[in-house]
Amino acid sequence: MEYTDLTPPDIPGCTWDEIHLEPDWANTSSHRIGLRGRDDRFMGFTNSGEAWRYDIDKDAERKLRELREKTETGNLLTVRDFLGEQMPYHLVRPEVHPINFRTIVKTTEGFIKDEQPWPANVKKYEEQLQDRGQKWAKERERLITVKTGIPENLIGEQTMHRKQAIQEEEELRKSQPGDGGKQGEWPLAQLLEYERKYLHSLKNNDGQGKSPVSSITVPRGIDEAYQFTPDNWVARYERLNRLAGKHPMSGEVPITTLYEGGLITPSGLHYVRNHGPVPHLVWETHRLEVTAGKCVTFSMDELKDNFSSINIPVLLACEGNRRKELTMAKRTKGVNFTTAAASCVYWKGVLLRDVLLAADVHTITEDKEQLNTRLWINFEGADEANEGNYATSIPLMYALDAVNDVMLAYEMNDAPLPADNGYPLRLIIPGWVGGRCVKWLSRIWVTDYENESYYHLYDNRLLPGFVTDTTTDVANAMFKIPSTLCNEQMLNSVITKPEQGEKLSVADIKSEKVKTYRIEGYAYAGNGNQIQRVEISLDNGKYWIYCIRMYPDRPIRHGYKFWTWIHWYADIDASRLLDTEKIMVRCYDAFQNTQPENPQWNILGVMNNCWYTVKPDIVKDPESTAAHLTFRHPCEQGGGTEGWMVGPPEGVLEDADDQAVYDKLFTREEIEKHYTEDDAWLVIHGKVYNASKVLDTHPGGRATIMAHAGRVHLDTTEEFDAIHDEWGYTKLRTCLIGRVTEKAMGFMKREAEMKAKQHLENVKHDPEMALTRNKYSQAKLVKKQTVSEDVNRYTFKLPSSAGKFGLEIGQHVQIGFHFADRILLRPLTPVRPIFDSEYDGTFDLVVKTHYADSNQPGGTLTNILDSLRMGEEIEIKGPSGSIRYQGGGAFNIDERQYKFDRLLFIVGGTGVLPGFQVLARVLRSTDEAKIKFIDVNKSEDDILLRTELDEFSRDYPDQVQITHLLSRPSKKWQGEKGHLDKEKILRYGYEPDEKTGAFVCGPPALTEQTVMPTLTEWGYDHQTNLFGF
Repeated sequence: MEYTDLTPPDIPGCTWDEIHLEPDWANTSSHRIGLRGRDDRFMGFTNSGEAWRYDIDKDAERKLRELREKTETGNLLTVRDFLGEQMPYHLVRPEVHPINFRTIVKTTEGFIKDEQPWPANVKKYEEQLQDRGQKWAKERERLITVKTGIPENLIGEQTMHRKQAIQEEEELRKSQPGDGGKQGEWPLAQLLEYERKYLHSLKNNDGQGKSPVSSITVPRGIDEAYQFTPDNWVARYERLNRLAGKHPMSGEVPITTLYEGGLITPSGLHYVRNHGPVPHLVWETHRLEVTAGKCVTFSMDELKDNFSSINIPVLLACEGNRRKELTMAKRTKGVNFTTAAASCVYWKGVLLRDVLLAADVHTITEDKEQLNTRLWINFEGADEANEGNYATSIPLMYALDAVNDVMLAYEMNDAPLPADNGYPLRLIIPGWVGGRCVKWLSRIWVTDYENESYYHLYDNRLLPGFVTDTTTDVANAMFKIPSTLCNEQMLNSVITKPEQGEKLSVADIKSEKVKTYRIEGYAYAGNGNQIQRVEISLDNGKYWIYCIRMYPDRPIRHGYKFWTWIHWYADIDASRLLDTEKIMVRCYDAFQNTQPENPQWNILGVMNNCWYTVKPDIVKDPESTAAHLTFRHPCEQGGGTEGWMVGPPEGVLEDADDQAVYDKLFTREEIEKHYTEDDAWLVIHGKVYNASKVLDTHPGGRATIMAHAGRVHLDTTEEFDAIHDEWGYTKLRTCLIGRVTEKAMGFMKREAEMKAKQHLENVKHDPEMALTRNKYSQAKLVKKQTVSEDVNRYTFKLPSSAGKFGLEIGQHVQIGFHFADRILLRPLTPVRPIFDSEYDGTFDLVVKTHYADSNQPGGTLTNILDSLRMGEEIEIKGPSGSIRYQGGGAFNIDERQYKFDRLLFIVGGTGVLPGFQVLARVLRSTDEAKIKFIDVNKSEDDILLRTELDEFSRDYPDQVQITHLLSRPSKKWQGEKGHLDKEKILRYGYEPDEKTGAFVCGPPALTEQTVMPTLTEWGYDHQTNLFGF
């Protein structure tokens, strides 16, 4: 597609009035009605997904009948249809599922509600048909056929032999003098004798081992960062640093965390490199198709039960480990891993050789016509990445050699594979790069040619340094040369201590308070070769100091294969660091190969294994003037810039050539209207882009863009810069439509500051609080009570043993359920507990189920809740909302204090819940605030909590006035009738003054068209006494 095809239509900027009358968002309440709040919903509105009920109410029955006559409903599907086809397998057989497994609905809410010809949608479809042609029919067909964090105190569990070895070496070291200038001959001789004995004690691994970290807990909660991506159901360790945006996921933990995890890496610390969404696979239904001499399909139980298994420790490292060092010299294509894209865990599975023999592979290898033919074994995963399924191949004879231990793994550290690491089945090729170890393995077949998939041809290749553009004919030819493949792992060694930014007091070193310093790190080699030597230099390579090697327990396979990494260390006289310009490390393998001194740049940034260098600098503290020795690694993880390497110039979005476009300004309110796939606006570096036309061609997929569409925040800029090269910046320029206003920019900066503040608060999370603000927890259904024909009261139990719920009055929780593209979220306010003393580990929700009928699909979440079986889970996080009732008429709203003697609530539908919470707290305590409560619904059956509200009216007649207004009441109804209008608000509301506060929550049409205009005209003000829940 040419850039000219992507030019967005001419979109006028906001008017002079809109720009100059825009509120100062940086100093405005986050609960301004009608705008997107911090929990990504529009404040003061109930779920817009249910708003069709109020729209149809206004159109009347006549128009609805016309829509029915014009529309053929066909076989329309509701969320219940999808739920009915899914079994809660993880509850039946938890032992074969990850402990943090989640159920998902394998479609999207958009398909169920908006992309089927329900009568409520027909008019919208008819308007779009001319532009979209037959796209609707194709999309409907595609969607219908869719296939049906680790606590710090638990990190690091060392094996007994390593503890004993360290203890013995410590005793030896204490008895020896310092190493002086060079490493002294006598201490070195002693260390070598110690290491000789240690290496002699290493045992052969029979393949039946147990992981020493099997008791380490895995992450249970889900970070809210993934809530609007297809990976919304995947739990990840909270210290896993995202390196390429939120989706697809690629990340690594801090290198110190990884190293301190031990010689066997806890599962939650393993690096992640995904090329697309994590496929939601289930042990019970997953199948592996193997085509060799014959075609055989295996279930997971058949693989596990019918073949012998091995359980061995294997080093797995991404070929892009240390890529960021190359990027700092010149931009590369790929995820900028630093040094933590390597891990060593126990993998358990069956030998690929045995599975191939069961598929009669011998009929191919023994065929006389095939004797001189080079054969390949191909592997394909179930992941649907942007360039197709991830697939690759290796020589068949390599896979058939039992000594190579090529396996189909289904456990990691003695537990089912985590989702990010390939659940339920992953190929493991010990000694080879991670890119060949296909995750979510679904298909294996034999060919007489190499795999021709995109990811085998154009990924994981080491191209010569002269190739600087991957789109040229020369680059294309290079990609297809077999010798550019990255297969066997290369030699590598890294310094992990001193840490990045670590400080040592110069005074402590000079006074010999700190006499000895231990330099530590890791090293690995490929193809099972042993690391023969590791050495460090403190004088630019003139002399090298021998390092002690440490292995996991029983690291040797078949008498000579070393599939694991090693940890190494060297103790030096601390005073030597004061005169050292750099600390360098290198290692040697069994063939006396060693690492190159300097990096070898290549366009994909792979296989970087030059000497790793840490630089110490003496820095004076500006306040205390004390001097410290500060250590810097080549580069920091993510967007950190404190490493000693200086990177290339960042991509600059130069758009001034089109001054007319550049001068168009857009307000926050305008940008937030454009969040659909047909109209997706992004804000990057303060500029506004219409990305709608690049959704289908975006390499990262639609979900990456849609996670930021219509959102006015700095996150989009940060994530865009983290992964895009110059081509990406060029592509983006074609979508430019204007800039944000100064006030919108001020809002983004304020929200970023608030986000950073919240992050610090989350790090210090009170363990007595069950809720977590930025992470989803699973809440299990333990009780369901029928309140009326379509209203239920649900009781959910949280996994936390905390003593407090963590929700203040006026706040709400986010309730979610997983769909194929995102978490379906709804803000709900629990009706219990109201007081801390009522919390018993459970909470109650009162929810009205909006059932489907022939005209519409019903409420998505309400039907999910109604369909839940006992023991099934939903997601919950919170608290959300910055309205917090303090008692005595006092509110804390956005950290500002308000005091009201009179409270006016105007609510509709489910919007009654937050108002009820405040109402219950006021009336059930000693508060004296007066309350008027206007509750708008269609009929008597739609009034939520009617019994409780009637009791309040009866028991507190002098303090509360509750008015129910029904638009379609029965003939028996004696209360107010009709639609809410200005006259009724003035009649049943409080006249505005500084002692009166108004709180609103209802359907968008009700709130925007009636309530807001009336209240603001009456004298209520957004800044002082008008707020939206």
